[in-house]
Amino acid sequence: MLFKKKEPRDEIVSLLGKGAEMTGEITFTNGLRVEGIIKGKVRSEAILEIGPGGKVDAEVNIRRISINGEFHGVIHASDRVEIHKDGKVFGDVFSPCLIIEAGAIFDGHCNMSNEKKSNAKDETINPKTAESNNTGKTP
Repeated sequence: MLFKKKEPRDEIVSLLGKGAEMTGEITFTNGLRVEGIIKGKVRSEAILEIGPGGKVDAEVNIRRISINGEFHGVIHASDRVEIHKDGKVFGDVFSPCLIIEAGAIFDGHCNMSNEKKSNAKDETINPKTAESNNTGKTP
Protein backbone atom coordinates (compact mmCIF):
# COMPACT_ATOMS: atom_id res chain seq x y z
CA MET A 1 0.00 0.00 0.00
CA LEU A 2 1.36 3.44 -0.92
CA PHE A 3 1.29 6.28 1.57
CA LYS A 4 1.91 9.87 0.70
CA LYS A 5 4.78 11.12 2.81
CA LYS A 6 4.16 14.39 4.63
CA GLU A 7 6.23 17.32 3.47
CA PRO A 8 8.81 18.33 6.10
CA ARG A 9 7.20 21.79 6.17
CA ASP A 10 3.91 20.18 7.34
CA GLU A 11 5.54 18.39 10.25
CA ILE A 12 5.14 20.24 13.56
CA VAL A 13 8.60 20.32 15.12
CA SER A 14 8.39 23.47 17.26
CA LEU A 15 6.06 24.40 20.10
CA LEU A 16 5.39 27.67 21.88
CA GLY A 17 3.80 26.20 24.97
CA LYS A 18 1.06 27.33 27.32
CA GLY A 19 2.29 30.17 29.52
CA ALA A 20 4.94 31.32 27.01
CA GLU A 21 4.61 34.69 25.28
CA MET A 22 6.66 35.92 22.35
CA THR A 23 6.69 39.48 21.04
CA GLY A 24 8.50 40.46 17.84
CA GLU A 25 9.14 38.68 14.55
CA ILE A 26 9.37 34.91 14.24
CA THR A 27 10.40 32.82 11.23
CA PHE A 28 10.64 29.04 10.96
CA THR A 29 11.24 26.35 8.32
CA ASN A 30 9.19 23.47 9.76
CA GLY A 31 5.77 23.56 11.39
CA LEU A 32 5.08 25.53 14.58
CA ARG A 33 2.29 24.90 17.09
CA VAL A 34 1.25 27.81 19.33
CA GLU A 35 -0.40 27.11 22.67
CA GLY A 36 0.90 30.33 24.22
CA ILE A 37 0.81 33.89 22.84
CA ILE A 38 2.53 35.49 19.84
CA LYS A 39 2.38 39.23 19.15
CA GLY A 40 4.12 40.78 16.15
CA LYS A 41 4.98 39.21 12.78
CA VAL A 42 5.09 35.58 11.67
CA ARG A 43 6.76 34.48 8.41
CA SER A 44 7.22 30.97 7.05
CA GLU A 45 6.70 28.67 4.09
CA ALA A 46 5.54 25.98 6.52
CA ILE A 47 2.41 25.38 8.62
CA LEU A 48 1.33 27.34 11.68
CA GLU A 49 -1.09 25.66 14.09
CA ILE A 50 -2.82 27.70 16.75
CA GLY A 51 -3.91 25.30 19.49
CA PRO A 52 -7.13 25.64 21.54
CA GLY A 53 -5.44 27.83 24.17
CA GLY A 54 -3.21 29.70 21.74
CA LYS A 55 -3.54 33.37 20.86
CA VAL A 56 -1.86 35.13 17.96
CA ASP A 57 -2.06 38.88 17.39
CA ALA A 58 0.07 39.38 14.31
CA GLU A 59 0.65 40.03 10.65
CA VAL A 60 1.15 36.53 9.26
CA ASN A 61 2.75 35.53 5.95
CA ILE A 62 2.52 31.75 5.85
CA ARG A 63 1.94 28.82 3.52
CA ARG A 64 -0.77 27.22 5.63
CA ILE A 65 -2.48 28.05 8.94
CA SER A 66 -4.79 25.92 11.10
CA ILE A 67 -6.69 27.79 13.82
CA ASN A 68 -8.22 26.15 16.90
CA GLY A 69 -7.51 29.11 19.18
CA GLU A 70 -7.77 32.87 18.69
CA PHE A 71 -6.27 35.04 15.96
CA HIS A 72 -6.26 38.85 15.57
CA GLY A 73 -4.58 40.55 12.62
CA VAL A 74 -3.96 39.87 8.95
CA ILE A 75 -3.26 36.48 7.36
CA HIS A 76 -1.56 36.11 3.97
CA ALA A 77 -1.55 32.35 3.24
CA SER A 78 -0.18 30.99 -0.04
CA ASP A 79 -1.90 27.58 0.38
CA ARG A 80 -4.87 27.66 2.77
CA VAL A 81 -6.48 28.94 5.95
CA GLU A 82 -8.42 26.51 8.15
CA ILE A 83 -10.64 27.82 10.95
CA HIS A 84 -11.81 24.88 13.05
CA LYS A 85 -14.98 24.74 15.16
CA ASP A 86 -13.28 26.21 18.25
CA GLY A 87 -11.28 28.77 16.24
CA LYS A 88 -11.84 32.52 16.30
CA VAL A 89 -10.47 34.89 13.65
CA PHE A 90 -10.79 38.66 13.94
CA GLY A 91 -9.10 40.23 10.93
CA ASP A 92 -8.53 39.92 7.23
CA VAL A 93 -7.60 36.81 5.26
CA PHE A 94 -5.83 36.71 1.90
CA SER A 95 -5.66 33.12 0.63
CA PRO A 96 -6.68 31.01 -2.38
CA CYS A 97 -8.45 28.58 -0.01
CA LEU A 98 -10.48 29.29 3.14
CA ILE A 99 -12.12 26.52 5.17
CA ILE A 100 -14.45 27.45 8.03
CA GLU A 101 -15.99 24.67 10.13
CA ALA A 102 -19.44 25.01 11.68
CA GLY A 103 -19.15 26.74 15.06
CA ALA A 104 -16.07 28.77 14.14
CA ILE A 105 -16.03 32.57 14.37
CA PHE A 106 -14.76 34.71 11.50
CA ASP A 107 -15.12 38.49 11.81
CA GLY A 108 -13.27 40.18 8.99
CA HIS A 109 -12.82 40.21 5.24
CA CYS A 110 -11.56 37.52 2.91
CA ASN A 111 -9.86 38.04 -0.44
CA MET A 112 -9.37 34.89 -2.49
CA SER A 113 -8.32 36.55 -5.74
CA ASN A 114 -4.83 36.73 -7.15
CA GLU A 115 -3.31 40.18 -6.49
CA LYS A 116 -1.88 40.33 -10.02
CA LYS A 117 -5.35 39.82 -11.51
CA SER A 118 -6.83 42.62 -9.44
CA ASN A 119 -4.01 44.98 -10.54
CA ALA A 120 -4.56 44.07 -14.20
CA LYS A 121 -8.30 44.67 -13.77
CA ASP A 122 -7.59 48.21 -12.54
CA GLU A 123 -5.52 48.90 -15.66
CA THR A 124 -8.18 47.70 -18.11
CA ILE A 125 -9.13 50.47 -20.50
CA ASN A 126 -12.67 50.81 -21.75
CA PRO A 127 -12.35 51.17 -25.57
CA LYS A 128 -15.22 53.67 -25.68
CA THR A 129 -13.61 55.83 -23.00
CA ALA A 130 -10.18 55.57 -24.65
CA GLU A 131 -11.64 56.56 -28.05
CA SER A 132 -13.52 59.54 -26.66
CA ASN A 133 -10.43 60.68 -24.74
CA ASN A 134 -8.15 60.32 -27.74
CA THR A 135 -10.34 61.96 -30.38
CA GLY A 136 -12.42 64.32 -28.33
CA LYS A 137 -15.52 62.70 -29.93
CA THR A 138 -18.02 60.46 -28.24
CA PRO A 139 -19.02 57.28 -30.04
